[in-house]
Amino acid sequence: MADPEAEPLEEVPQPVADLAGLERLHRRLADPRPLAEWSPAELLELPRLYRQACSVLARLDQEGDDARLLEEVRVLVRRAHAALYREREVGRRSRTARLVEFFLQTSPRAIRAEWRLLAASFALLYGLAGLAWLAVRHDLDLSYSLLSETVAEDEMEQLAALVDGEPFRGNFTFGIGESPATAGMIMLHNIGVGILFFASALLPPAYLYLLATNALMLGAYTAVAGHWGQAGAISSILWTHGVLEIQVFVLVGTAGLVLVRSWVKPGAYSRRHALVRESRRALELFAPVFPLLVIAGLIEGFVSPHAPFAVRTAVAIASGIGLVSWVALGGRGAFVKA
Repeated sequence: MADPEAEPLEEVPQPVADLAGLERLHRRLADPRPLAEWSPAELLELPRLYRQACSVLARLDQEGDDARLLEEVRVLVRRAHAALYREREVGRRSRTARLVEFFLQTSPRAIRAEWRLLAASFALLYGLAGLAWLAVRHDLDLSYSLLSETVAEDEMEQLAALVDGEPFRGNFTFGIGESPATAGMIMLHNIGVGILFFASALLPPAYLYLLATNALMLGAYTAVAGHWGQAGAISSILWTHGVLEIQVFVLVGTAGLVLVRSWVKPGAYSRRHALVRESRRALELFAPVFPLLVIAGLIEGFVSPHAPFAVRTAVAIASGIGLVSWVALGGRGAFVKA
């Protein structure tokens, strides 16, 4: 059987219109991107090229003059059919295989596709956190404006009560025996916060306020500790679990922004159709949030308060590398269907 990729269709003498359509379909099917990342124009073009190829196939089959070209076009039509109707085959695969594909392939691709929204949120979050840190490092009294008065006073009282050489642990003073119950409460709290970030993103000004508030609190809290020389001590605890936790809150907020985008900028679709289409992308961003928050809760309950500095640092670095690797590499290889 001839391989349409090995021998370009231009070498076969056929009417220019048919040849151009077949070659364009051939290039479209060779596109390595998943259909979810195609533009509306590309998605609308694929069925048209498929129908045109079917017409050419029917004509060649009736004429019977060129068996080699007939087989090449037949292979091309089969590939196009598989691309258009692959969703019908999903039910034949095990649920486990579909979940593995979703979390290891589909979600990372969706996250990479929304890099602009994510980058904007991260720029706001860490930009404001950095500004708050600089401001409070320069003037401690500003902490009362950037933190709630109660939080600022409690932190300063804890820092003032430290014995010389004792590291600042903030609220992470519970014993190892309390870790299981505390980790469970942390998970529930973080999941609730994640849902709040998602809901707030449906009203973007509320999301910006929530993101800015948390950024200012993060920067100011660390800077207050810095006045007692304890910024490194508290950061080594916060970032042990925060490497996952903070990024996940931004991710779930982005899922909400995607739904808003479908209404504000529907493109070639009606708003209703765009909302249905973008809801799938939002789910691809939203679903991994809960497993990641469970992992972050376990780290916060068992590792952050009790592990030595070297272990906390190793966990923070390992979780960061794991998160980046999952986003950067997931979905780039072929998935073997089970």
